[in-house]
Amino acid sequence: MMKRARLFREKDRPLWIVGAAAFLVSALVNAPAALVASAATAASPLMRVGAAEGTIWRGELRGVVQNGVLLGDIAYRSAPLALLTGRAAADLESRDGALQGTARIALSPGRVRLQRVNARFNLGAIRQYTFFGARYRGSAVIRAKSIALSRTGCKAEEATLSTDALDTLAQRWSGGALPLQGDISCDGGLMRIALEGSGADGAVRVDLAIAPDFSYEAAFTAEPARTEIGVALRALGFEGPDDRLSWRAVGRLKGLTS
Repeated sequence: MMKRARLFREKDRPLWIVGAAAFLVSALVNAPAALVASAATAASPLMRVGAAEGTIWRGELRGVVQNGVLLGDIAYRSAPLALLTGRAAADLESRDGALQGTARIALSPGRVRLQRVNARFNLGAIRQYTFFGARYRGSAVIRAKSIALSRTGCKAEEATLSTDALDTLAQRWSGGALPLQGDISCDGGLMRIALEGSGADGAVRVDLAIAPDFSYEAAFTAEPARTEIGVALRALGFEGPDDRLSWRAVGRLKGLTS
């Protein structure tokens, strides 16, 4: 009993505190990557993870599926110093699936921030939804210095989007491509995406506004170069003068939440 009492003497308390802290840090550093997978699927109920390898600090989530779309294998490397500012941050790399690219993600209460984004998404991987009655084709490329999303709105710095989603449709009419590109910005709590493009068949503009709850308003404006193209667009629901047809829709983005 005397020996045990000596171990807990007041002058030895700092050693016990240091030892306990070292044990906790060691346990945290070596915590399995399965904890990361559990946190990800809890935050997004439509997400599934095939396997998790490594630790919570550095590892890989294999076979990540979001709402039926195989995103691929996502490798991550945590940034411990970010914890000093009350954030959890990690560098991500996705490959071998519909999503390929890199970014840094930073999480804080009620806020997600993506930095140094350079990503390409294969639109053809979307099978459960259609675009004007046709399957999605092509890809979408996002590059951004920073995109931050919160419950109240968003912020974007040097963010752009480009896509060849309309190429298949345009080539069906004239054999030419119709690439779209433009900026991603934030205004009035909404994320706004403005894309423009032109080709042999005319010009197209797409304006999309997305709210924090993923409700959206979309507007397509087309300036067809040939009468038969205008007729085809009217069959898809476009309205207005023959030289400037438009189509609008409102709804909620699917596949992002439950």
